[in-house]
Amino acid sequence: MGRQHDDETCVTMRLPYQPSSVRRARHLLTEDLRRSGLRESVVDDAGLVVSELLTNGLVHGRPNADERIAVSWCLRPDHLWLSVIDGGDVDELRPVDLNDHALSGRGLAIVDHVCESWRFDRTDGTRVTAELAYA
Repeated sequence: MGRQHDDETCVTMRLPYQPSSVRRARHLLTEDLRRSGLRESVVDDAGLVVSELLTNGLVHGRPNADERIAVSWCLRPDHLWLSVIDGGDVDELRPVDLNDHALSGRGLAIVDHVCESWRFDRTDGTRVTAELAYA
């Protein structure tokens, strides 16, 4: 786990491309945010968002060249930046319409609802970045 110190506090982890990484990332993120003093509701939302982004990367993406998936978060003055990058090459990402009968496909709809904004970039794999306000 790496940490940068400049105008923001950032953490980046490269985790095995496997389902158990979702739980590990969520745990490390929430512990880090609690130590930073964020409200528990923000910590809970961030844990949910990173879980959804990682799960989407594992289900719909591919591992990076080193057989891993990366997750990052940066604590900025008024918001939290969360990012997941896998080795996939999707053309489009968008939330699906929620309905009472769908058993899956709610991840980006949840991210869209909880976060101020989110976007994806295909420059080097698929990176999904979400911004969660906490100020």
